Amino acid sequence: MAVLFLKTLPTPKANIRAVSKSGRGLRRLMQGGWVDCPLRSRACKLLLLLAVGIPAVALALQVTRVARAARLGSRLDAHDLQRAIALDPGNAAYDHRLGMLYAYSLDQASLHRAVQLLRKATELDPCKAVYWSDLAEACDTMNEAACSNPAVERALSLSPMTPRLEWRAANHYLQAGDTGEALKHFRRLLALDGTYAQPVFRICLGAAGDPETVFQKLLPVNEKPQLELAYLDFVSAQGNIDLASQIWDRISSGGLSFKFPDVKPYLERLLSSDKMRQAAKVWRELEQASVVPKSVDGGAGNLVYNGRFAHAPLNAGFDWRAPNTADVETDFHDPSAYRGAHCLRVDYAAGRNLESEPVYEWVPVHPGQSYRLRAYARSDGITSGSGPRLRVLDPDCPACLNVSTQTTVGTTPWHPLTLDFTAGVRARAVRLSVWRPRSWTFPMEIGGSFWLDDVSITALNSTPKEAASVR
Repeated sequence: MAVLFLKTLPTPKANIRAVSKSGRGLRRLMQGGWVDCPLRSRACKLLLLLAVGIPAVALALQVTRVARAARLGSRLDAHDLQRAIALDPGNAAYDHRLGMLYAYSLDQASLHRAVQLLRKATELDPCKAVYWSDLAEACDTMNEAACSNPAVERALSLSPMTPRLEWRAANHYLQAGDTGEALKHFRRLLALDGTYAQPVFRICLGAAGDPETVFQKLLPVNEKPQLELAYLDFVSAQGNIDLASQIWDRISSGGLSFKFPDVKPYLERLLSSDKMRQAAKVWRELEQASVVPKSVDGGAGNLVYNGRFAHAPLNAGFDWRAPNTADVETDFHDPSAYRGAHCLRVDYAAGRNLESEPVYEWVPVHPGQSYRLRAYARSDGITSGSGPRLRVLDPDCPACLNVSTQTTVGTTPWHPLTLDFTAGVRARAVRLSVWRPRSWTFPMEIGGSFWLDDVSITALNSTPKEAASVR
């Protein structure tokens, strides 16, 4: 006969009296311990039902209550969140969520309630940094420094590597009027995550009022050159070119340990601001430090960078640029070079009569200086009487300088293109380009291919040192 063994606790006598008539083995229930209970006994069956059924029902009710609280707690409704808290009062997430809901209100009573709920969330779960950070923000809204200060520090101690918490801490101290402490946290934030750079720069400049102070406090020397370069671009965008130049000198003095994309925004801003002299200086230093490839165009007097197309153009700075166009295709790696391994190939595939300038480069020059442009070109099947040529243009004064070489049409072997020109009295740079003007005679539409190689601009009647070389 099968026997069920049950571990029991001392049972009140009144209960024992009600069940002991059904079997001898149940008499010892009031003392507790192991008892044998025949499975065929009604008392045993009743005991088993009570022992298993009551906890199961209680567990089922608890699971149902928690699941219902979770459904209610997932909603952004104050009434539903209050019901969730009532159903599952130990869950800090509901107090936090309801507290944040109240925190977005401008009503003072709601803000007070928000602080209460957020403080309760930190009591229920004191190890969650975001609860302390949100409590600090709510307290700041109510100007309760006694609440917000320790909450900020507790959040940072729990999660010291979280950029969002550093951002909140910095703004907390800024609101409190402690600019020095705020700058410390902004500096820590930038060390953790450089993507905050631009908003941090704007806020700190507004708080400190002095770009140099911000630079000294936020960016230690050569610790993060990418951040220094971001601040460099920020300052230049504000129009403070002199300070930007000083910052660049400080960066370059420590060695240029960064990639070209990091300095590209600043360099492009100099060019777009017509600061050609500063841009040429920066470019020369980048080339010397091999941040950009060194030009191998033979001779220090050549002002054209990458004139033999030895490397792919950077599309920036003083290298070649090739704007996207649907009418003309360019290839800087064509192997049929006049000298070296590569040359430029331009394909006019659209068969249209349009003015085009598919390739150009900025070339620094000295005012009033005379120069000689020289290059080699060939063509295949250029259909229009107005074919491609090289043009030199002063963008600041097109009436002062706008000249071009002879055109190339039909099919021709490699041949030289030459042009002498004189920079204007105020010129600082010229725009050298492959240019094709519209044709006004038949045949007008252009097709075919044009190759270019070994491009140079050298000063006339002067030594190379007098030229505006970017190298």
